[in-house]
Amino acid sequence: MAQPKSPQTSTSPARVGPARDQGRRGGGSTTAAPSRAPLPAIGGSGRRGRGSPLNFIHDVRSELRKVAWPTQRETINLTVVVIALSVTVGLFLGGVDFLFQELFRFLLGLGGGGGI
Repeated sequence: MAQPKSPQTSTSPARVGPARDQGRRGGGSTTAAPSRAPLPAIGGSGRRGRGSPLNFIHDVRSELRKVAWPTQRETINLTVVVIALSVTVGLFLGGVDFLFQELFRFLLGLGGGGGI
């Protein structure tokens, strides 16, 4: 006797297992993806008005109060890390550029060997 299928019928790629994948390759029956509700139209009666600039400023201030701002010490430490990484990457790229410059000079015979 066949066992009933589980009620989970998700078709997302992350949940497709080997058993379901074989059913698709073998030409067996496939289930249709569940239908989705249509997206609301942009414009029309469902669209909210712009509102006043004072409401916008109030909302912005309200959202800024929710932000977890870093401490002064964290800001200084992260600034030092960014500067150090920038200098390190700059020195690395400068070194690679110098090596390629010297390689092309050697290959093209433009070395500073003096006169004839």
